[in-house]
Amino acid sequence: MTRQARELEMKASVTFTKQNATEHGKRLMALALYRRGKSFIGAAVLLGQQPGADRYVVLHLLCQGVEIILKALLLLLNYEKYIKQQRRHGHDLNRVVAVAIEAFGLHPMRPKLAQEVQALNSFYSQHLLRYDGLHDILIDPASIESNRMFRRIAAVLRVSEREIAKSARSSRPEGSQP
Repeated sequence: MTRQARELEMKASVTFTKQNATEHGKRLMALALYRRGKSFIGAAVLLGQQPGADRYVVLHLLCQGVEIILKALLLLLNYEKYIKQQRRHGHDLNRVVAVAIEAFGLHPMRPKLAQEVQALNSFYSQHLLRYDGLHDILIDPASIESNRMFRRIAAVLRVSEREIAKSARSSRPEGSQP
């Protein structure tokens, strides 16, 4: 085997993980996660506008989007700290929301929003919005409130978009074009 072939083989054997990513790479991964969360929210909105859409699926997409967006924003805030907590938070919206409120120094949720998040989380964290069960015949999904959460995540997205754009401008090297 030639020296060049050995060097090529060594380069091909490098494993890229979250742990050995550069700061720029970690930011790009967090932004990709953020975009994925936005897509879940967009899908929830679009599906919710379709006649006959399964409301449990709409609620699942909403919760999935909220979970992913909050986790991504935490990673953008401090990747090293929050990547270690991702698995611990799991699919528990209450936990992820509480960590985000503390991390960003926000006021606690208003009681009605907190109740809505709690109700949605009781279904979402148990995977009941994805799978069939007695709730399908006992609970009308239209009775599960979600308007406050839709409005709040829309507000979070507006603020986040501004901050992400601002941070992208400030991190650009001098003299570079957008």
